[in-house]
Amino acid sequence: KDEAYDRELKEIVASFAPSIVGISVMTPSYPRAVEICDLIKSYDGGIVTVLGGHHVSAVGMEVLEQSPDTDFAVMGEGEITMHELIQALESGTSDYSEINGLAWRENGKIRVNGARELIEDINTLPLPARDLVDMDRYRLHSYIDFGKKSATMITTRGCPFKCAFCSSWLTMGSRYRFRSVESIMQEIKELVDSGVDHIVFEDDTMASKRDRIMAICDALIAMPNRPTWYCLTRVDTMDYELAGKFKEAGCKMVNFGIESGSPEILKLIGKKISLDRAVEAISACRKAGLRTQCSFIVGFPIDTEKTMAMTYDIAKKINPTIAIFFPLTPYPCTRMFNEFLDKSLLPHSVDEWLSYIMTDNKSGISLISDYTGEEIKAIANKFNRKFFLRPLHMLDMLKTVHSPTDFIRLSRGAIYLLMGYFKELFGR
Repeated sequence: KDEAYDRELKEIVASFAPSIVGISVMTPSYPRAVEICDLIKSYDGGIVTVLGGHHVSAVGMEVLEQSPDTDFAVMGEGEITMHELIQALESGTSDYSEINGLAWRENGKIRVNGARELIEDINTLPLPARDLVDMDRYRLHSYIDFGKKSATMITTRGCPFKCAFCSSWLTMGSRYRFRSVESIMQEIKELVDSGVDHIVFEDDTMASKRDRIMAICDALIAMPNRPTWYCLTRVDTMDYELAGKFKEAGCKMVNFGIESGSPEILKLIGKKISLDRAVEAISACRKAGLRTQCSFIVGFPIDTEKTMAMTYDIAKKINPTIAIFFPLTPYPCTRMFNEFLDKSLLPHSVDEWLSYIMTDNKSGISLISDYTGEEIKAIANKFNRKFFLRPLHMLDMLKTVHSPTDFIRLSRGAIYLLMGYFKELFGR
């Protein structure tokens, strides 16, 4: 528990005096979100607390059952639901039954309304009111461009692949919806005019539509003061032509989800990529001068010592700039959760969710009978260390150092990995 953060939160609540506090919640942040609602209610019981996001979209009713200090749960896309909820609160009504996508309490009982329809034309949504936020506080703390004033953007919503471990479709839907190039460039221009010089595109698959991403890149190339940027996409969307266009348009790094080195596991999770295509995509980015980050997961239900070793081996073969290995966490409403999780392990309280999630202090859940959650986490940590601390890889990373800040950043990363190793070695 971060007492300094809690004190700061209390000061903010006291000075700002909000009527409503909304918190977007992923499963790993759920226990902390509940704590924050408890704190807010202890400061002022009249403040309305609302939770939304992926976790709430999966288990909205349970959230209200487990968190008495959460007044409402918003499930699915939240913009229209929140707008209608605020209108209802301002009107003084106590009947929220007509607001789709909402879970609420009526006379001590929890009610869950009908599902919220997806927003068909996401171009109709207004741009974020960033003038209400101190954007100077948002600085890049990553390998890409440390210290740059940054912002996040989304240019598409939805993902049709529904991989077995992923829950993004719960809020964003399972089909692509696109913003227009004009809308995207308007937002980018506003960000640049406000001093932002790096953008993180949070789309699940930035390059899902070839002609559209090419048009975005061309528009960025035409900007005299274009920002640098980072995005996520699939390996089957990337080739040398697109990588070169990304580079010319200011892209610094592309993130790909590879997940496993086992074709059998890729088939199980519905990833719908080939490992040969992954090698080609990262090679194309490297040739074009783009940095790459690839994510991998260990602990799938049919993972073995051999298949997990295959995952590390494909990471070495692909050799992205950064490889990150995660222990599998079966998130609610994913196939990993619904089909493979032992139902006796289902969390039924906030404390049980805290134990369920893999963190530095918690072992988490394993879907493999031969491994504990602690062992799966240790394998992921070992792979992260092995990949990063390879002498040739460290030499390549040092070639990217252009300032004392860069060197300090890389040194901290190495120290963090080594500290993790010694903690495991000595059982602390």
